Amino acid sequence: MLRALLLILSLCIGGAVSAAAPVSRDDPESADPGGQTISTAAGSGVVVTANPLASSAALAMLQTGGSAVDALVTAQAVLAVVEPQSSGLAGGGFLLHWDEQEHSLEVLDGREVAPERSRADDLLDPSGKPRPWREATSLLNAIGIPGTIALLWEAHQQHGRLPWSTTLQPAIRLARDGFKPSPRLRRSLGMAKRIGIDHSPAFQALYLPGGQAPPANQLFRNPALARTLTTLAREGGPSFYKGALAQQILNEISALQSDEPGFRGWTSADLATYAVVRRQPLCKQQLNHRLCTVPPPSSGGLAVLQTLSLLQELNGPTGASASDPRSWQRLAQAQSWADADRLYWVRDPIDGAIPSRGLLDPAYIRARARTIQVSPARRPTPGLPPGTTRYPFALPKQGREEGTSHLSIVDRQGNIASYTSSVETVFGSRHLIAGMVMNNQLTDFSFQPSIDGQPVANRRWPGRRPVSSMAPMIVFKAGRPVLAIGSPGGRSIPHILSRVLLASLVWQESPPRAVGLPHLSARSTQLVLEKDPPLPWPIDIDRWDPDDQPRLIRRLGSGTALLQWTDGRWYGVADPRREGTALALP
Repeated sequence: MLRALLLILSLCIGGAVSAAAPVSRDDPESADPGGQTISTAAGSGVVVTANPLASSAALAMLQTGGSAVDALVTAQAVLAVVEPQSSGLAGGGFLLHWDEQEHSLEVLDGREVAPERSRADDLLDPSGKPRPWREATSLLNAIGIPGTIALLWEAHQQHGRLPWSTTLQPAIRLARDGFKPSPRLRRSLGMAKRIGIDHSPAFQALYLPGGQAPPANQLFRNPALARTLTTLAREGGPSFYKGALAQQILNEISALQSDEPGFRGWTSADLATYAVVRRQPLCKQQLNHRLCTVPPPSSGGLAVLQTLSLLQELNGPTGASASDPRSWQRLAQAQSWADADRLYWVRDPIDGAIPSRGLLDPAYIRARARTIQVSPARRPTPGLPPGTTRYPFALPKQGREEGTSHLSIVDRQGNIASYTSSVETVFGSRHLIAGMVMNNQLTDFSFQPSIDGQPVANRRWPGRRPVSSMAPMIVFKAGRPVLAIGSPGGRSIPHILSRVLLASLVWQESPPRAVGLPHLSARSTQLVLEKDPPLPWPIDIDRWDPDDQPRLIRRLGSGTALLQWTDGRWYGVADPRREGTALALP
């Protein structure tokens, strides 16, 4: 059964597929061994985050009359303390926010920015070849100007009801007084050691004293981060970019400059000129709903919308079911063809228009679906959507984006925050500044600015934001929000979300089952297919030849946070693959 099924699935990505199984030890987004019991909650207001401490603190904000954004600020600040491997104050992210009173939907882009002294060849070695990924993640040249604090501050200024300082108090207490490290945090420290920490004595001293992770039964403290949070609580978000805290950040990163001769440093203007970008949501009417997400420079939401559009054409009006292997085959096909487009066309919009609407145009989708049906073994390639007449860019290799977190929050008034944030790799660059884990988001640019004399769309340049796979989403029915969702997972984020949305909106699965069903991720010539939880059809793993390459069956490290309007109340589900927790108001 497995051999026949994987042969069918292999046709969808233009190559052989196998079930060889080991999880990469270097994958920070691998799932927790054995997973967790799925966490659910229902009520008038619901919080779903990646950590129980963050969920509890965020719910406390709602209980005291705070808004979804108040709870968001609290949750992200706490995650910076207790889940620093995935997100933090020195990272970036995207917020999709629904204002129930105004009936308005907006996007806040807090993605990191390349500093003014950046050069297109910063991640190439002296011979002009791309540096190895592990090495590149540790470089100061990989650190982008952080956007998280600017995003949280701007969202709070517009939508917060509680004092800014109040929202940061739980994180200050945890950083100052300590918390017991979770199994995932301790396991992630082992991953950080394998990726490389020798370049960062500060990281080693705090997180791996004596080369060992903090004991699980002892309180772990981060006094420097507590001081940073205290300054932010007292002086506000702008102090991160101007003033004494900003100067401390510049001084500490400058002190590291001698260890990296190719690093040209940050200027005060790099911080002072950082700005959140307000963008129009990218929305599409499909599957009897209106699906909305964040636009470029994130490519993830566009890929989800295109994947589901292709599926609608391939499946027809009935949509098949979770128990039908053909549903999974078509999902893999749609994922890989959507990826071909997003990886080619998407870049920072500052450099020119991106054909997002053309890539979702019904006629273009129908043509792509016909190609899949007529030539199922054809390797996916980018298309020419309406409004384009040529291929202006070189075709880059797929990048990696892996240290990420998502939270979904709805308050009693019906305001919704769907927010994905990231430091990129596990613990970002593993550099520490003012107690904060610094991102390595600039490795999300193409390392090569051009290939064979042709420019790459997602090339590094001063002031640009690298392409992301993050895809916070809100789904509407008859003008009302009925679902909010997002997930970590790096390049697999749109694959994870398209599968969950397919299960929820088409297969009509319950919220826990929609989140808990296995994932499938079609990546170039590799198919990643989960075996735990088991697929809805029988597979005999032991009978598969492990020497038949590529690639693998494993658990994907999703961390889906789902909110769904069900039976007159909000129902929250946290992905059992991580430590996520859903909590609710009555």
